[in-house]
Amino acid sequence: MSKPLFSRAGLAGLLALSLVLTGLGPALARGDDAPAGSAGAPAASEPAAFEKTEVVYANLSAEGAPEGVYVVNRFDVSAAGLVTDWGAYDERASLTGQALRPATNGADAADGIEASVGEGVFSYQGTAPAAATLPWDVAVSYRLNGQKMTPEQIAGKSGDAEVRLTVTRNPDADPAFAESYMVQATFTLDGEAWTDVRAGGAVVAMAGADKTVAFTLLPGRDGDFTFTGHVEDFALAGAQLAALPYATVVEMPDASDLEGQMGQLADAISALDEGTASLALGAGSLAEGGASLRDGARALSEGLDALAASSGSLTSASAQVAGALDALSAGLAGADFSGVEELGQLAPALRSLAGGLDDLGAQSAAVRDGFGSALAALDGALAAIPEGTLTPEQIGSLMAAAQKSGNPADAATAAELARTYEAAQRARGTYQAVKGAFDGTRQLLAVLGGDAATKGSPAFFAASLRAVAAGLEEADPAAALGQLAELSAGLSQLAAQYRSFDQGLSAYADGAGQAAAGARALVGGADALAGGIGQLASGAGSLSAGAGQLAGETADLPARMRASMDELMADYEFPAFEPASFVDARNQSVAAVQFVMAIAPVEPESEPEPEPEPEPEPTILDRLVALFS
Repeated sequence: MSKPLFSRAGLAGLLALSLVLTGLGPALARGDDAPAGSAGAPAASEPAAFEKTEVVYANLSAEGAPEGVYVVNRFDVSAAGLVTDWGAYDERASLTGQALRPATNGADAADGIEASVGEGVFSYQGTAPAAATLPWDVAVSYRLNGQKMTPEQIAGKSGDAEVRLTVTRNPDADPAFAESYMVQATFTLDGEAWTDVRAGGAVVAMAGADKTVAFTLLPGRDGDFTFTGHVEDFALAGAQLAALPYATVVEMPDASDLEGQMGQLADAISALDEGTASLALGAGSLAEGGASLRDGARALSEGLDALAASSGSLTSASAQVAGALDALSAGLAGADFSGVEELGQLAPALRSLAGGLDDLGAQSAAVRDGFGSALAALDGALAAIPEGTLTPEQIGSLMAAAQKSGNPADAATAAELARTYEAAQRARGTYQAVKGAFDGTRQLLAVLGGDAATKGSPAFFAASLRAVAAGLEEADPAAALGQLAELSAGLSQLAAQYRSFDQGLSAYADGAGQAAAGARALVGGADALAGGIGQLASGAGSLSAGAGQLAGETADLPARMRASMDELMADYEFPAFEPASFVDARNQSVAAVQFVMAIAPVEPESEPEPEPEPEPEPTILDRLVALFS
């Protein structure tokens, strides 16, 4: 629905003014009682200070032809003195009691009057010549049941009626009025006689028992208006046309507030664009971190699987070494080394046992290196996930903004972002919680794969056995037999220490199997996480691109809105009227000029009253009766 061209208050004021002025005009034209004024003002030679208002009343025939033009000249006097006014009137009459004198200070004094007035209101009426030129030409035509009729022909008839009003600019009049004034034409219809009233582009309303049909003509335009209806006993109470400066009736809307709000909207969209760009950048970094996490988890899983697979051979070899040390220790404790030959066999057995420990240490070192690489990759991948600083409120605001974007894909992307962000933070937190266990495994493998200087390592025990073997080989056999008890005690202690190591290695093997199973689960989660982050990064990129396009298209939104409004309102912007006299250009201090034109009513001719029948001539009998009665 289009917005009204002027406010209800402006329209009501215009109608009220037109009716008041229209009612006053005929009374003035007929010479009814004039309003009281400041009569008896002293004569003065100094010009008075005043503002003048001209109200032009025109009586039109039922077909719109001018029949009489009257001008009420009102002066609101603020300083007493002499008022001089000009106008080629056929007649003049003071309406406030002051005496009107012919003007004495002009070349065409016959066209002017002067009056000495005091402060207050002074007004007089002038009757314009019959040939006075109005700014508009008015024509009214009538049809009944499709047949064109004159007002006299249609009056009192019934049927489907059509009334057409045309208002055109008079080319012979000063164009300033028609170019700046708005005309309101109002017809008044009997609400019972007229039914099914239709009028395109007009306002049809009830006014008590009557119907009113109001047409509006904008400045600088010609109007062609029609209303139809079914009528019984055609009659019109006439019509009133009121013309006022457009600027005094219609106030053009001020778009500055709306323009400011559009500016705020553009700023908000720009901020959204910046936010989504940061989101896309962060999502891209998160996607890279997710891929690194996935690769690290896979490497860790592969390393732990290999570790778990080799744990069986490690524990088997360690058990054999432990068994050999136990057997050797027990054999030394109960052996009979009365002969040198038996003692000479002990050193090679110790060196063979040391070789087995070397193999165990080498395998442990390989596992240590593989596990270290996998753990470093996993630690780096998880460290790449930024520490979570977003609050639930911030995430909620982002999702709300995505919902308001109008694009369902934006909302889905924001939801995926929230889920992926939470999953990444959970993975990071879980790793931090179990990182100590991974560090313990790394330390154990460091011992298992350590060199001879690492206490408790297979290499350390191998070095100890070789030292014992070397001592046996280098010592005097007699002295070696004397040290046999000391050697037996040392081997017993070594066997006990290695047994503890072997038990720890078995526990490690069990933990390696569990860690491998956990790593495989981590790989599955990391794959899903990386996939989700990838989708998130893609969606965030699309969101950022869309927000960037929206920001680009709305950056000049206030200016485009202003241009559009200016274009729309251009049809309703008219030249401002500089008040000037309609009657005579010599008249000064004119504040306002108004026009009220009254179209004569259409009424059926009243039937003449029947003439009384003449009384019959009295007969002779009647006269005799009257004589004696």
